[in-house]
Amino acid sequence: MPDLLHFQERDRLLASLRRLLRQVSLDGQPLTGLANHSAAGAPLLTRDNALAAELMAIPAVRAADPAMADAVLSFVTAMVEEGGAPSRGVPPPAPPRAEILRADPRDLRVVTPWHEFTGDLAHGVLRQRMRGDSRARDVLHTGNMIRLRLQGGLPGLIGHLSLRARTLDIEEAVTAQGVQPEGAGVLMWHESTLVLRPVPGLRIAAGTIRYEYRATAADPVLRLTVTLRAGPRAGLTDLRLTTALDALSEGAAPPAYLSVGRSGTQSRRPAGPFAEEEVLSTGPTDSLHLWSAGPEDEALALHIRPRAGEAVFNLRLQSRGGVPHWLVLRHTLPDLPRSGTATLREDRLLARGVVPGTPEAALRLLRAPEALAGRDPGQTGPGAPLAAMASVLLNAPGFAQPFPRERLARLREVLERQLAALPDEEGEVLPISELAPVAVALDAVWRAGGSPRDRRRLRQVLGQITAAASADGVIGTGLAEHGSAMLALARGASLIPEPWVAEALGRAVLALDPAGPSLLGLEGAQPVPTRALAALLRGLRAVEVLAGTGRVALEAEVLARAVVARDACLQGLAGRLRSQEDRLDVLPGGVGEPDAASTAALLLGVLSPDEVAFSAGDVAA
Repeated sequence: MPDLLHFQERDRLLASLRRLLRQVSLDGQPLTGLANHSAAGAPLLTRDNALAAELMAIPAVRAADPAMADAVLSFVTAMVEEGGAPSRGVPPPAPPRAEILRADPRDLRVVTPWHEFTGDLAHGVLRQRMRGDSRARDVLHTGNMIRLRLQGGLPGLIGHLSLRARTLDIEEAVTAQGVQPEGAGVLMWHESTLVLRPVPGLRIAAGTIRYEYRATAADPVLRLTVTLRAGPRAGLTDLRLTTALDALSEGAAPPAYLSVGRSGTQSRRPAGPFAEEEVLSTGPTDSLHLWSAGPEDEALALHIRPRAGEAVFNLRLQSRGGVPHWLVLRHTLPDLPRSGTATLREDRLLARGVVPGTPEAALRLLRAPEALAGRDPGQTGPGAPLAAMASVLLNAPGFAQPFPRERLARLREVLERQLAALPDEEGEVLPISELAPVAVALDAVWRAGGSPRDRRRLRQVLGQITAAASADGVIGTGLAEHGSAMLALARGASLIPEPWVAEALGRAVLALDPAGPSLLGLEGAQPVPTRALAALLRGLRAVEVLAGTGRVALEAEVLARAVVARDACLQGLAGRLRSQEDRLDVLPGGVGEPDAASTAALLLGVLSPDEVAFSAGDVAA
């Protein structure tokens, strides 16, 4: 099938991508990649660069700009070199330090390369947000309480009355606070005097409790230390103190999902409104993960790791209108003698972007935060990077200039490491947004001379995609996922020539509304995002290529529907182009600024990456 672009138009679109190239520093080495958009402060996202790397794996496109092809591939490889979920990308360049911009603890302002902190420590409130975000997306570290009982030291009736366990509000008792530099970081703290009033007019100082928050330029983890000190007159017993988050429901991106880690496993709360009050778990806790609704690449997430999980008594949550509002981790501490101290520690990671299907993967970063140095604290799925790297392996023999053998070996090593980290057949099924590109990656690996194991895994993934289809043939949550699933099924159908694959593909095509680029019976976003139109177009063109091979017989109705839908996609995409003097820009929707992902996706849709795959990597099933 011929490309749908003249090479001059293709090169003008590549020029639009080229102007987004930025150089950053990662692990002390320069690294070049595509920024998400042209505005200052735009991040370099792994998923954007993976789409571009898959595009640049087309031999003719690589020949047009081998330097950009090498740059985006190197960026993707750097992001996924270690096993496990890839980093979301690299944040925009920022001073590599933690800075105190306002030292007044009642109105502080502190910035790190990742976060901005504000708040009023005199009232025990520390606000945190991602750099560049608005105040409406703040997370509030506050809402703490302590339960205690005096132990000995006070004689008579007063002593007897003081033996009752009492609960005190930490923020209402703040008596000291501060913001100060500490090494390469900043210490923000508040201290409360714990006063008991057993009878009117009598005050007994039971001790002090200090909450310290440490932020550093070395990594994006916020480290919380709570120190409780008993007073000189009596010990403390029956201790329960909290590390809390408050006003979660008031933010622009409140948590919608939650998972608790215990004994090395994760227990995800079923999706749905939260009760007015819930006990999320009881007993030792490894971690807690909260993330907002919407696209997982953009979800606001908070990951919490108690450093002494065995001390966690329970996790409680109060909600407003079904939305989490006040989250409390209650900890048990040992009894304290007079003037004795106890300390607990907790790590918190605020990030944008979670791994589709496994947001809890961030626990690995909390355990080894040095891996986040210079990287975005969020995570993304491995599917797009896998598809990009596998496409390079498949197409390398067709490159105009030979691909260095040692680089090809390294690429294969990284690819195999990431494939090995995917859930096994008995593990949790990935969402379609990940399954589809993983299938494309396995398809390419098998065509490039992979092992029978790769074919078995491809068959397994195609089965999972098929199982996710509705009765009407709809796969995924919208046009982008549906189009990606069609691409995976079309490519896989020539390698797994079993009726169920072609049947699922036919149903997926017939699930498209002939009146326009939409799914029958479903209302999607309007106007349809460029990436969704492009993904659908690519899937439809793969169906046509598959039909042209003659290996799989598709019904005439399926092919006719594919042609109608293809033309509707092309018409929609034509309206997203904006001609500039030296380039063609691609808008992400009806409005908006050109971005890397939309441009790369459009090029993948209108060129012929999958025809190359069918021909260059043809193997017997």
